[in-house]
Amino acid sequence: MGLMSSALQIGRSALLTYQSALEVVGNNISNVGTPNYTRQTPVLNPAVGVQLPEGFTPGGGVTLSALQRNVDETLEDRLRVATGDQADALVQQETLGRIESIMNELSDNDLSSLMQDLFNAFSALQNQPHDIASRATVVTAGQTVATEIQRQRDDVLSLRGELNQQLKDSAIRADEIATEVAELNIRIVEVESGGKGAANSLRDQQEALLRELGELIQIEVREQPDGGLNVYIGNEPLVQGGLTRGLTTTLETVNSDPKIVVRFADNEGPITIRGGKMAGLISARDEHVMGQIESLNSMARALIEEVNKVHAMGQGLEGFTDVTGTYAVLDPSVALNSADAGLDLTPQNGSFLLTVTDTTTGVSRTSTITVDLDGVGTDESLNSLVSQINTKVSGIAATATTDNRLRLATDSGYEMTFAEDTSNVLAALGVNSFFSGEDAQDLAVNSVLTDNVNLLAAATQYTPGDGTNAANVAALGESALTGLNNMSLNEFYNAIVSDVAVKASAALSGVEAADSITLSLTAQRESISGVSLDEETISLLRLERSFQGAARYTTTVDRLIQETLALVG
Repeated sequence: MGLMSSALQIGRSALLTYQSALEVVGNNISNVGTPNYTRQTPVLNPAVGVQLPEGFTPGGGVTLSALQRNVDETLEDRLRVATGDQADALVQQETLGRIESIMNELSDNDLSSLMQDLFNAFSALQNQPHDIASRATVVTAGQTVATEIQRQRDDVLSLRGELNQQLKDSAIRADEIATEVAELNIRIVEVESGGKGAANSLRDQQEALLRELGELIQIEVREQPDGGLNVYIGNEPLVQGGLTRGLTTTLETVNSDPKIVVRFADNEGPITIRGGKMAGLISARDEHVMGQIESLNSMARALIEEVNKVHAMGQGLEGFTDVTGTYAVLDPSVALNSADAGLDLTPQNGSFLLTVTDTTTGVSRTSTITVDLDGVGTDESLNSLVSQINTKVSGIAATATTDNRLRLATDSGYEMTFAEDTSNVLAALGVNSFFSGEDAQDLAVNSVLTDNVNLLAAATQYTPGDGTNAANVAALGESALTGLNNMSLNEFYNAIVSDVAVKASAALSGVEAADSITLSLTAQRESISGVSLDEETISLLRLERSFQGAARYTTTVDRLIQETLALVG
């Protein structure tokens, strides 16, 4: 009877094992549409049996020894990196696309067209310098250019704010994921203490969280002997067992640039972010957005300085009776070309002509004001320039204002004009300038001109019909300028546009490459971890036939037992 019961036990083990295996296959089939499910394979092993009378040991049937998750950890690591690279590239491509839209270069009102309109207006003024409407057109064109540059800057800064918010939101989600991974570590260790494979569904949840975390930030995952996972950002641990250091963000301002910075929550230590969406957001913000801000500032500074240098040497339909420079120095006692003076446009050694005209008699007196900035002896400061003008020129009172600007005021019945400024000091101090402001933030047409277009300096000789200075300004649009690396203002701006276009094209290629890699790795993972109905159907049929065979075997053994019992009885 011992042998009979052993035979019956073999059949019983087969029935129970194949029934369990069928449940595993059924679970696979039921999860064919579950995106984060990993296919499981029942691991069947022969059981040890009793010895036959002949001395042989055929075995004790079959057992289900484990549930195997079909997963390639190396492939999972590569897929996490690939999805992170894909998110990184996509953020940068979207940001550059937004910048291209802000620049709006395909419209009739793009900045290059508006600047050309400005120089065309100066060119038209050359032919009719006494026409008030033409003068108003120039001023309006200048205001339009300034408004467009400011609009672009404001829109790009808004984009920076959006990227900062997205980075903050991503850090919050990454912190939540780290907490969930740590909690799952505890549950997995507890569940798997009762048997390997018992926590497969929990591991599926954890793997899905790690893929999402890898999309946000590049991570390294290392499995521990107890079954838990440690997660690292670079060389720094984020999750260890059931503990997480957490992630937080701080708003830090560097050079007037507010930035969201991601740090570890436990000690506010810095994090080196090398990949994922968060790395893309940081690159898009710091390189593309702030790079565009700097390009706009460079464009605005170049426009201000080059136009003002020419305009400051000309005359309008009337002279000034009282004019105050738009730019202040930091210290009126230091050399005007020193860093301590703080002027954006640095004056050079040279001179300018200052003419005072008696409006009653028409008699003019012209004085040469030297600007000694040769580095020998005492160089010209704002204070010494004021003193020199007061000494050399009668009919004018020169003063340094309380905020360190140059002010020139004529006596009653006189007016003043400027010419031949080889030192650029007038443009540097904002006297007789066309533009005011320092960069894209505050660029504007000088309020002196918006209040009185007759002061627009179209002439160089202060004679009726002279429009040569307007022609000189108009030529700036196409003239190679030393301060712009021998590019014209139009070429300089076109270089900015081209740079954005090239970066956008490269970013698009990066997205396409990342998509291709991610799709390939996803397909590889699906072939290993995904559920194939065809394969599961084959397994189902194989296990069904095995179960049927075990049932027939058990029935046969049972009949033999019954016959044996009948013989004994």
